[in-house]
Amino acid sequence: MSKDALNQGIQSALGSMRQRRRAIAQDISLEASDARASLEANMGGMAQISIPADNERPRVTFQLLRASMDYGRALLFLLEKHPIDLPVVALGLHRSQIEQFLRAVFVQFIADDEQFQDFLQEDRGPRRKNGKGKWVAIPLKELAAEVETTIARIGQDDGPQKLGRTVVNSWDPLCGLVHGGKAIRVMYEDPDGQIGACVPANILFQATVNTVATTNLCVIVALTAAGVGAYETSDVVAHVASHMMRYLEQRKTRMSGLSL
Repeated sequence: MSKDALNQGIQSALGSMRQRRRAIAQDISLEASDARASLEANMGGMAQISIPADNERPRVTFQLLRASMDYGRALLFLLEKHPIDLPVVALGLHRSQIEQFLRAVFVQFIADDEQFQDFLQEDRGPRRKNGKGKWVAIPLKELAAEVETTIARIGQDDGPQKLGRTVVNSWDPLCGLVHGGKAIRVMYEDPDGQIGACVPANILFQATVNTVATTNLCVIVALTAAGVGAYETSDVVAHVASHMMRYLEQRKTRMSGLSL
């Protein structure tokens, strides 16, 4: 490489760095607002799906899916309206959003009839019988792996999956936020030693897109539970996909100008 080419490369890199800036509260609020619009489009799409009649299983599934979406919507609402004061509370809701979704997939596709009745009657969450015939809880991270496999099968997708890994990597910190663990100690003090929520912007930007992606999966599960192919052409799929693409384009533009 010539000296001139090297200088040009360095200047180009420096120029790119100068064009990027640190995220501020308004950036987080705008990202959450756009994400919420996409999520609410997913909710609107799911509302158009008819729940199979005379079958308790899909009705319970739809209840859990809607609860998952509501937790996600609340998360984004908090980030939109209170990006500085309440980001930790918002992230805590992501745990509930994920767990409701995992339980929905368990109820609809994984649980056999005995497990489904145990889920309804005992209210102890997803369980299975061990080798001695005793009911034992399915560890959440293990459930996430089963759900990931199920979602891949529904979508006929043999590619690498991310759901299980995402849950494994984020679950302990999310539980810490809910139950007052290490995550609270880390995120409730700013660099000046002041007590209060202090969450890096990159974590919040990841949470917003994960929240929307989870509700996309909710729609896929709902369509499949209703006997409709999740990847067949339909008004619901077109409606959801168009809003998701719009959100991702807006997000890409926004992220390109930020240093995270």
